[in-house]
Amino acid sequence: MKQQLTYGFLFSLWLSFASGCQRAEVKTTHRDATAAPAIAVTLDSYLRTEYPPADGFDFAIGDANGKGAYVDAATGKQHEGWYVATKFNEQYALGLHPAEDWNGRGGGNTDMGQPVYAVAHGRVKFAAPAGQPWGNVVIVEHTFYENHERREILSLYAHLQTMAVKKGEIVKRRQRIATIGQDPDKTFAAHLHLELRWDATLAPTYWPSSNGKDAAWIREHYAAPTAFIQARRKLFVPQNEATLVLVDQDQYKMQLYQRGKLAGAYDISLGQAKGQKRVQGDNKTPKGMYFVIHKHRGKFDGAYGAYYGGHWIKLNYPNRYDAARGKAEGLLNDEQVRAIATNWEARQATNERTRLGGGIGFHGWAAEWPNDGPRHLSWGCVVMHLYDIRKVFDEIPSGAMVVIF
Repeated sequence: MKQQLTYGFLFSLWLSFASGCQRAEVKTTHRDATAAPAIAVTLDSYLRTEYPPADGFDFAIGDANGKGAYVDAATGKQHEGWYVATKFNEQYALGLHPAEDWNGRGGGNTDMGQPVYAVAHGRVKFAAPAGQPWGNVVIVEHTFYENHERREILSLYAHLQTMAVKKGEIVKRRQRIATIGQDPDKTFAAHLHLELRWDATLAPTYWPSSNGKDAAWIREHYAAPTAFIQARRKLFVPQNEATLVLVDQDQYKMQLYQRGKLAGAYDISLGQAKGQKRVQGDNKTPKGMYFVIHKHRGKFDGAYGAYYGGHWIKLNYPNRYDAARGKAEGLLNDEQVRAIATNWEARQATNERTRLGGGIGFHGWAAEWPNDGPRHLSWGCVVMHLYDIRKVFDEIPSGAMVVIF
């Protein structure tokens, strides 16, 4: 008579794993920078936006890289390039500068009337004259996804000669929204004053130094434009994915989307330890944006192969954000960080033999488990019911995006 495996027996056996789902042997017969707090999200709110999310950020003047020649409208003379005349958080005559002032290399008013572009997709929040010394001001709000987090930031463009957009208008990345001008009293030569604000509560003409704020406060409520843009030239947009999987650890729920429509919702279990995975062997489930890199259905060899439940959907943990954290904590070197970031962005396997660990994915279990029992079973993987993993296995292709939060 075949021995019946009880849930308690299976769970105690799983606890004795030497290395869990990160190192179980699988044999197959075929191969297939500064930041504001993230917006609190749930499965129902993560994808909900009122305007298109940013797929990356570009510079506001010149070409997308903040370079390129321009022609002085007054003289017809061509000038090469752009530069930041007053840097972010620099102390100058008006206090601490919460922005970057961009000038054409021709100097003076040679850049008067040159185009100003939206740094990313977004929606115009403000577009109006704002008095001395601001002149015409445009503010655009942006939503973007970074790792498992949804964030928002405002871009502010001041001293504008003309404005080509109105409040409430949806704008696209690199859309012309204004032209470079001066302050109303013409105290300063023509230039673009560019701010990136994390704090959406600030008035359009808010000036930190006039309100007793120091450099640390500015770094918390604003972003340095050049550093921010350079770090986010390309961003993934979950809404654009043909197949998307969302995992909410707090709710022990998973949702599958196909071409933007909800295709299924499922109960899940997680790693034995609570919290976000940080290192190999901590038994925690990671939080982040990952991609499916390998799938296997069938027999799994090894002493604990049964715990895959006959199905394995592997993710490319660690990702670039895990790697950046690892470097900051002294766990990875520069070469490892670069390699992980490059492979993750290409939706390929990343190095899982660092101190961050690896071998994270979705699998079944050795037997069915109850939703009202322990929900922390694995060594970091997402565990699905056997009847669910059998169904979704064919619906989640290699390359699919998975966001765990």
